[in-house]
Amino acid sequence: MTNKALAGIRVVELGPYVALPLTGRILGSMGAEIIKVETNKVLDEMAFIPAWSKGAGQPDFQSAKKRITLDVRTPEGRDIFMELIKTADVFMTNFRRNILERWGIDFPQIREVRPDIINMWQTGLGGHGPYYTYKSYGILVQHMSGVSMMSGSPDAPPVATNSSYSDYHTGVFQPVAIISALMRRRLTGKPITLESSIFSSGTITAGPSILDYQANGNHPQRLDNRDRSAVPHGVYPCQGEDRFCAIAVYSDQEWNDFCQAMGDPPWCQMPEYATAIDRSRNQDSLDENISVWTSQFTTDVVMSKLQQNGVPASVVSQGEDLYDSPHLKARGFYRPTPYYVAERGTAAFQWEEGTSLSWNMPFRMSGTPVDSGHYSNIGEDNSYVFEELLGMEPEKVKALADQEVIF
Repeated sequence: MTNKALAGIRVVELGPYVALPLTGRILGSMGAEIIKVETNKVLDEMAFIPAWSKGAGQPDFQSAKKRITLDVRTPEGRDIFMELIKTADVFMTNFRRNILERWGIDFPQIREVRPDIINMWQTGLGGHGPYYTYKSYGILVQHMSGVSMMSGSPDAPPVATNSSYSDYHTGVFQPVAIISALMRRRLTGKPITLESSIFSSGTITAGPSILDYQANGNHPQRLDNRDRSAVPHGVYPCQGEDRFCAIAVYSDQEWNDFCQAMGDPPWCQMPEYATAIDRSRNQDSLDENISVWTSQFTTDVVMSKLQQNGVPASVVSQGEDLYDSPHLKARGFYRPTPYYVAERGTAAFQWEEGTSLSWNMPFRMSGTPVDSGHYSNIGEDNSYVFEELLGMEPEKVKALADQEVIF
């Protein structure tokens, strides 16, 4: 079997939430051995989402990892952690430096025991500067970075999308940085410490608005679902409950094709819609007329009619649409996976097992396989790491487990 791209690379991951675990999952899918360090004493809050099925979302972030329990806050746990670091190529964490220093595992100590290691430090707002001591999260960063100034209705306050937007950007940027650092070390023999910022990842999203301000003095505007370059541009109601189709018309040719797809209703020939400028000035009435037409059909019918006439259109997908998508099925995008129903105050090995769906990696590599790998429960790989990898006696492991060091 062809080796995976990152086969032979070991990564020690220490940290909760979204961006860091997503980084580990991507690297793991490419063949790196990811050792996730956790403890039952302080569980990742992500273990309790979604609210209606606690834990079912964890395979999306924790698959393709070896997961161990180790309380690095204890002296024994710290020593074992440092022995693990000696075997690693990469250490990545999103804990603040003062916390790492308190535990005795700050980056200088890490490099002392493994001089050529690559350190990846994920921060909220950056490792230096006026805000470096502040905590931050993805949704908050949408406001800080200006993204929310581009979301919502013109007369409403700024709106955050219902996701930790910048966390997911950071989770994709970090694997690229780590792979680049590994390539640099391979070529030069030099290690490196990397720092990433969720705030910076969010600010990148606002890039075009920054350029618009620099060039034209324009501030961002909230446009609902409209667009400065396309009219009509929006989501339009279709048959069924909460069913919509997204439509975008960028040129006069697409407008003519759009009218033809609708059967050339009389209102298409009205002078207020004759040119793109006219349509832009009369978007409210244009949207009302389009909605009357789209409401007669299902989302799939609207999408098909428009696409067949060369008009950009797509169903606004719900979960069921994605699950039933023949395209995603053909690419094996979803797969069954076990998960564990998280319970506070109960060790993970006592959690009830369930079955859910998890997404596979959205990318492919022509020469090396990419896969989601096995999903382990917290602590499932203790024997492998502590006994096989670090050579600890089973009796010693059990004793440390009884002392809640390995717990």
